[in-house]
Amino acid sequence: MPIGSKRNKQRTMKSIRSWIILLINSLVILVVVILSIFSYKEFKNALDERVILQLTSIKRLKRIQLEAFLKTEVGTFLSENHAIIEDEIIDPYTQYSDKVDIECLKNKLNSLPNEQVLTDLSSCSTDGNVLIAMVKKVKNEIRKIEFLKTDAIQEILMERTGMGESGETYLVGPDYRLRSVSRFFPDIAPGQILAKTIGAEQALAGVDGFGVFNDYRGIPVYSSYHKLDIPYFDWAILSEMDVEEVTTPLLKMRNKLILISILVLLFALTFSFFITVVLTKPLLKMRFFLNNMTRGNYDFKIVNTYPTKEINEMFVALEKLQKSIREAIQFSSEIGNMNMKAKYELSGEGDLLGKSLMLMQEKLKEYENAENLSRLMAKKSLIEGQENERKRLSKDLHDGLGPLLTSLKLMVQTSDLPLSDKKKINLVVDGTIDEIRRMTYNLMPTVLVDFGVGKALASFIDVIKKSSGIEIVYEDATKGNTGKWNIDLDICIFRVCQELINNSLKHSGANKITISLTEFSDKLSFYYLDNGKGFDQDSVKYGSGLRNIRERIEIFNGYLHIKSDEDGTEVEVEIPIKDE
Repeated sequence: MPIGSKRNKQRTMKSIRSWIILLINSLVILVVVILSIFSYKEFKNALDERVILQLTSIKRLKRIQLEAFLKTEVGTFLSENHAIIEDEIIDPYTQYSDKVDIECLKNKLNSLPNEQVLTDLSSCSTDGNVLIAMVKKVKNEIRKIEFLKTDAIQEILMERTGMGESGETYLVGPDYRLRSVSRFFPDIAPGQILAKTIGAEQALAGVDGFGVFNDYRGIPVYSSYHKLDIPYFDWAILSEMDVEEVTTPLLKMRNKLILISILVLLFALTFSFFITVVLTKPLLKMRFFLNNMTRGNYDFKIVNTYPTKEINEMFVALEKLQKSIREAIQFSSEIGNMNMKAKYELSGEGDLLGKSLMLMQEKLKEYENAENLSRLMAKKSLIEGQENERKRLSKDLHDGLGPLLTSLKLMVQTSDLPLSDKKKINLVVDGTIDEIRRMTYNLMPTVLVDFGVGKALASFIDVIKKSSGIEIVYEDATKGNTGKWNIDLDICIFRVCQELINNSLKHSGANKITISLTEFSDKLSFYYLDNGKGFDQDSVKYGSGLRNIRERIEIFNGYLHIKSDEDGTEVEVEIPIKDE
């Protein structure tokens, strides 16, 4: 090899290595960045989902506890109502003037319905504390009022399990002021803290959900909110946790991802140098094999001595490709020789060559089937023509010669001929009439048309037994003319049996024939057996008789099996029945 060519090859090899290093490291950088971003977002989403789920569970538990507590207190209040004197009216305005604003209290109580209700009077509190009252009102008069202690409510809300360092569950009234003591501002009365947040607005509007927004302190929080299910009690419960506390693990993870990315990139750079050495040598060898295949040479053995799994898989794939192309060539050769039974297994969904060859095979099969169908229809037309001609001849003999011979016989009877001549003439005429009847029966027996093939065979077999003296055992298991097939099938079975009996009488030397005709729900079965000398199926030349039998059965898409040896001949025929 010239020195210039060697140098060009060396430059090419260096170029390949440079490209591999560049591509591998670019790919690694891209993958690391994508995976880092994806992992960060997935972790963030999982963290968000977990926090929201945790807050929702806490909110649900405390809401259920609050609702149960309030409903229990209402039940206790209602159970004590039997002690209230019906005509007793109390004056709550004087009794609780030190706790509430009188005008506000009047408006609240006047707006209540005439029944026992639990009501929020916190907006009327003079000191901003939470006031919950159970009121019995009858005929617009206050009969009983009892303020509920909120210590139990506060105790439920202050439960810290699962809330972290910044978590809080609190209540908000319809005026968007707290109805529970803030854990961040315990010295400020709840009614003095405004909590008109997105969660409070949604919850009081009857919308249950969760989200991230600023709380009443103006600090971003994860929040889960819900409206309490207490009649005449318009309160919302919110469970929240600071975003800063929740995202602390996320920030730690981000720093770890950055460190891991740097280490991975350093490792990828080192590894890419090594992988270029491993890859370039087998690539050149693979190029040699591919060049052979592009020149149409597939008769070579692919040898792979590389220990790397991926490179091994590349050579295995190349070997499969070589095998697939060989099989496709062999399959196309079989199709070219019109071997429609040739099999081909696709190498995969993308084996377009194999699919095309199989499609070609299917098209050729369709052409062959169409040709067979055309040939079959031609045979059917020929047989139908023969049967129609037999019908016509049978009718002509029966309707033409039959009456003439009968008239001739009457004329002889009434003539002046001597009695001996009359007897001779009548004997000849009777013989002629019998011969015409036999010919008419052989051409197209009327019993076949009127009563079906079962009765027609019985009649035909009786005639054969009388004329030949042979023993024929016949079993008819059909339904006569009530079967599901048409006259064409009757004619087919009759002609097959007729041909088999004629063959037995002429060639087999049989003295006994067994015949059965059985009708099943989906097929008609014909069985024939004689005890003659049989024939060699491999050496015998099929005459027109057996050929006609095969063609008739083939027309009806039937099954024919012939077995013959020195013990006799056995024939089985099955023809599918179609509803007419």
